[in-house]
Amino acid sequence: MEQAEAIISTINVLVVDDMESMRGMVNGCLRELGVEKSAMANNGEAAWKLLTNKKFDLVICDWDMPEVTGLDLLKRIRQSEKHNHLPFLMLTATTKKEQVVSAIEAGVTDYLTKPFQPKELAYRVVKLLHKIKRD
Repeated sequence: MEQAEAIISTINVLVVDDMESMRGMVNGCLRELGVEKSAMANNGEAAWKLLTNKKFDLVICDWDMPEVTGLDLLKRIRQSEKHNHLPFLMLTATTKKEQVVSAIEAGVTDYLTKPFQPKELAYRVVKLLHKIKRD
């Protein structure tokens, strides 16, 4: 467990949501889990700018945002040779089957619907952490 905690404390997570309160809630859950480094963006365009200037290990992103949606950001990431490996957790209230299918087809790594339980988010992040360290 100490090794997992050490790894968690070193990852850098990008949290993308247009609602400041949701970004804060997700960031708080990450801190509780032991994540020490994270950055926040309020839309996909701002997230892309951060991605081009910093190294991230995981993206947690809402779907419905102004300017560039979460799905559009996911597609941009998957088309980028530099970033296409990034685990991408779509965290959204969007539950329509066709939208979930669209996210899967675009290469989403995991999908979690709002409202979420902090323990469920922690479970998903730890699960993705194993992917991060295997790749």
